Amino acid sequence: MDKYFERKVIMEYRRFGKTDMQLSIMGLGGLLAHYEGVCGHPSSEEKGKIYLRAAELGINLFDTGYGDEVHIPNELKGTDTNYHFSLKVGAPKPDDLEDLVDKKLKLLGRDAIDILRVHYYAYKGDNQLANRIVDLKQAGKVRSLCMIRHTLADQKAYAKHGPEPDSDADLVIYNYVCRWQETGLEQSDKMGQGVLIMKALGGQWISWLDKTQTDWQKTTPDEIIGLSPRGEGISSELGLIYPIVAGPWHELSESEETGVPTSKALSWVLKNKAVSSVLVAVASVDELEETLAAK
Repeated sequence: MDKYFERKVIMEYRRFGKTDMQLSIMGLGGLLAHYEGVCGHPSSEEKGKIYLRAAELGINLFDTGYGDEVHIPNELKGTDTNYHFSLKVGAPKPDDLEDLVDKKLKLLGRDAIDILRVHYYAYKGDNQLANRIVDLKQAGKVRSLCMIRHTLADQKAYAKHGPEPDSDADLVIYNYVCRWQETGLEQSDKMGQGVLIMKALGGQWISWLDKTQTDWQKTTPDEIIGLSPRGEGISSELGLIYPIVAGPWHELSESEETGVPTSKALSWVLKNKAVSSVLVAVASVDELEETLAAK
């Protein structure tokens, strides 16, 4: 990439809630090892290049927990770096949590996980899990706790009640066509809580052209399944997928634009100052550079 590109990329950093972490406004989302070579997901070799290039361009937040930790280059590991790692543990059994964290710490060469991400429903439904997380924070193995608001019920709880007081942040679905989380974001901002964003580009279930050219008033569940490269694999997620992919995405596109207007989609999300960072997964170094150059 030429020097003109390098000059265009000026990374912005925002404080992550009440912590002392300053996060790049774009974080590298999970590269999903279990989809390797499928649906456009990058190869092992490309993943290593993506991590290094992301760091060169100022990204300091890296999402883990999907098996991709094995591809993180040694240059990004260790305690003497300024990089931050988010670890998704989902809904683990309380007795398994510390061992899981310890394994990731060993792999990353770190003393602590910067952001531990747990499903909100799991945290609220299991006092033992919540207590184990407190223990890990007190032991210095976890710096902050982030609630994953992925299920529809967890999203509604966030929109209505705002962030969980015992947590440090929330991971929220929020984008140009899915805005109803804004009430929760407002409350997070007032409480000084961090906010990470997922699905800022509408998710990876359906291509950009299909999002912008489909008549969503007439489409059926079978047609959505037919559009997705995962096919029947998205059947159980249709209730979540539809409101994210259906909507006026075409308003972000120029009349002859055929690619994903990531700049416009990301800029729209980042105008909300409650947002700490947007997690974006990419399939190649070129896609990473295009996304950042246009940001």
